[in-house]
Amino acid sequence: MDNTEKLYKEGLLKLKENIPQIVIRLVIAGLIWLFGVLIFIPIADMLGNPYLFGLTALKPIISAIVFIALAYVFLKIIKDFGELMDGVADIIASKLAKERITDDKLRRYRRGLRALAYLIVAIIAYLFFLPIMAGMSPVIAGIVLIILVIWGVIVLINIGNIFSDEIEEGARLALEKLEKISERNENKESQNSNE
Repeated sequence: MDNTEKLYKEGLLKLKENIPQIVIRLVIAGLIWLFGVLIFIPIADMLGNPYLFGLTALKPIISAIVFIALAYVFLKIIKDFGELMDGVADIIASKLAKERITDDKLRRYRRGLRALAYLIVAIIAYLFFLPIMAGMSPVIAGIVLIILVIWGVIVLINIGNIFSDEIEEGARLALEKLEKISERNENKESQNSNE
């Protein structure tokens, strides 16, 4: 088995191992969010009504508990998603670069795709945390969104730079193939006209 085939199989194995874990953890995060944001925080808010029960400190405490639980689950998702992206990088490297793959290119692919994975998880986490952050302070939610947008632009530019060499190489190889096909067609036309 050559290196590219081994790299491809390792990539598939990483996908098979991590996709179920990510799905399970996203379902858990969804359930925590549903119970926290739709049930527990509204109850805490109701209990915090000074005219009803007067437990004013309860909503921030419940919000913090939900926040910590979601943060824990998303830290696990980040780990799994990073490993998943390593598998995707292995598959891309084995199919795109084939014999031209080097350890340095593979490291760059993994680094770039991990950064993309972290960005995706951060966006999903932001959407989960948004009601909690907005409940604590809308300013915090806005600042985090600005940071997320800046980080996203930087990550996407870096990914473009990481894969630009392979895209250029692929375009060069495609043009060479087109030129060969064109030359063959011209040769056939000239042979047909000579007959």
